[in-house]
Amino acid sequence: MTEIVAPAPASLSLADTGLQRILRAYAPMCHRLAASHEANPEVARDLAQDILVAVWRAWPSFRQQCSERTYVARIAQYRIATHIHRAVREPRLAPLSEDLVAREATPEDDAIRNDERAFLTAHVRQLPISLREVAVLLLEGFTPAEIADTLGLTPNAVSIRGLRARELLRASLEIGAAGEPR
Repeated sequence: MTEIVAPAPASLSLADTGLQRILRAYAPMCHRLAASHEANPEVARDLAQDILVAVWRAWPSFRQQCSERTYVARIAQYRIATHIHRAVREPRLAPLSEDLVAREATPEDDAIRNDERAFLTAHVRQLPISLREVAVLLLEGFTPAEIADTLGLTPNAVSIRGLRARELLRASLEIGAAGEPR
């Protein structure tokens, strides 16, 4: 266990051996008290230092109404209570998993999706206008009945044009995929 010693305050001279003696004598006790209330060793060490700083600040008002040990322990208990009160209000921290999945798409996913969209759009533009109109609306999620209402066609005509557009797109994409590295 490392020895934790607080520096002497400016108002107290370095010759005040009583305070230095108290800090040295009770630093291990302060560390044990802090560690008994805080599981994280780093936070426990910080809490022990906070306790010693509180002892350092309160030392001038020590009136010897109790033993030094009791005085230091009382200050430690007050600091620990304050620490616990603050810790209870903070959200619990949980370790992050290495395979944590993001809810949103990564920039790489966005770039891939944009490339695929541009690739598909280029091939859709090569379709004849009558098939392109239907293909675009199908890709937007319209039903054949909605497309028929929009374009003034029958649902059967929309289905036939949709089938022809898919066949031409499939052939165009296969030729494009074979000719271009994807």
